[in-house]
Amino acid sequence: MVEHIQRIPSTGFTGLKENWRNDLIAAFSVAMVALPLALGIAQASGVPPMAGVMSAAIGGLITSFFRGSHLAINGPAAGLITVVLGATYALKDGSGHAFQYVLAAIAIAGFLQVLMGLFRLGKLGEIFPSSLIHRGLAAIGVIIFTTQLDDAFGFRYSPQAKSVLAKLAELPFRLTELNPLVALIGIVCLALLLIYPKIKSHLVRFIPAPMWVMILGVGAVLGLGLQNTFRYEMFGTSYAVGPSYLIQLPANLSDIIVFPNFARIADPKFWVAVFSIFLIASIESLASSKAVDKLDPFKRTTDLSKDMVGVGLSTMVSGCLGGLPIITVIVRSSVNVNNQAKTKWSNFYHGVILVVFIFLLAPVIKLVPLAALGAILVHTGYKLAGPRIFKQTARHGWEQVAFLVGTLAVTLATNLLWGIFAGIVFTFLFHLGISRMKLSDFLRSLYKPSIEVEPINN
Repeated sequence: MVEHIQRIPSTGFTGLKENWRNDLIAAFSVAMVALPLALGIAQASGVPPMAGVMSAAIGGLITSFFRGSHLAINGPAAGLITVVLGATYALKDGSGHAFQYVLAAIAIAGFLQVLMGLFRLGKLGEIFPSSLIHRGLAAIGVIIFTTQLDDAFGFRYSPQAKSVLAKLAELPFRLTELNPLVALIGIVCLALLLIYPKIKSHLVRFIPAPMWVMILGVGAVLGLGLQNTFRYEMFGTSYAVGPSYLIQLPANLSDIIVFPNFARIADPKFWVAVFSIFLIASIESLASSKAVDKLDPFKRTTDLSKDMVGVGLSTMVSGCLGGLPIITVIVRSSVNVNNQAKTKWSNFYHGVILVVFIFLLAPVIKLVPLAALGAILVHTGYKLAGPRIFKQTARHGWEQVAFLVGTLAVTLATNLLWGIFAGIVFTFLFHLGISRMKLSDFLRSLYKPSIEVEPINN
């Protein structure tokens, strides 16, 4: 019996010629997932919604030619929402403007990633513990879940609390602030996301869940007339709805291009933003690239240093044109693999399709309710930090749950950067304790471990 061996797809233009059908079909599915996610990530990051779509397009059009991965998809990620949002708050000037300063920080962070790749430091991704990534993502999930409830359910007033934990505690007392029509859209969209995995229809499953949410949201807006401002009464209370509850796009599409402003380059807050974006984006991108390699049916491996150059260059371009940081994104990469993509050209095609979407669907995007995007992100946050994550962590030992809770608590009390640092310290101290070694011996063993192999029965 002869075992069937899959031939590894060709690279370059030969791979383009041989696999364009598979890659194009996969890219279309990826683009349908990427469009609503990119809009939602930008909205949650406190920047114009089209900044997310632009960076997703750049992630396909530019990164594909410089990176070291084969099936990964590049674009903006939910994991960077808290970092960009934090930079937006920190860099506001006297007029309340911050976006152009954040773009400058993104561009410099991309430059640092390029340097990281050129100095072959991508190998750091091989030694960085993946469990720490999961802890950080769980904290991000709680933050996303909490901050996006306002959009998903149409709360009429901003929360009084400042910390994430205080906002969660305040939530039950804010239910009277719901805008019923907006909340109805958010609840129905969230319900759709929850039942979608249970639907067996191939016709329904052909369109990804986030795109169905956008379609449902636009239908609700048109059906209820929410594109026009009006008031209605319910339960003896008057409520207002209108365009303010929809995605805001510039009247002229050329206005989506925004250039960075480097005027804050001497401000310490600016460099905190730069290094926060650089570190979190690099760590998450390297970890995601390793995860995508495990999904690759052809068992190809990513050149992590080359990948850093690719995402760094595209992040620089994105920051210079009004977009978000670009990394390797695991969910869209999974969609790419599951739809039988073969080469990096699927990432390029998905960028092309998104550019087409920008020009053809702009009038429709203006009708997407913020409640629909909020529902997508609330669902995303729940998946990152739901009970399933704690159950999976518990399978690896009680100490991993302790690390997760500790990292989560520090992150929610401070920020993501301090949370990851605390996670490293927790892990280090725990292993130092159970090793019962002197600190000097422990550090020496970390740098140069001594491994003994004893053969038993051959």
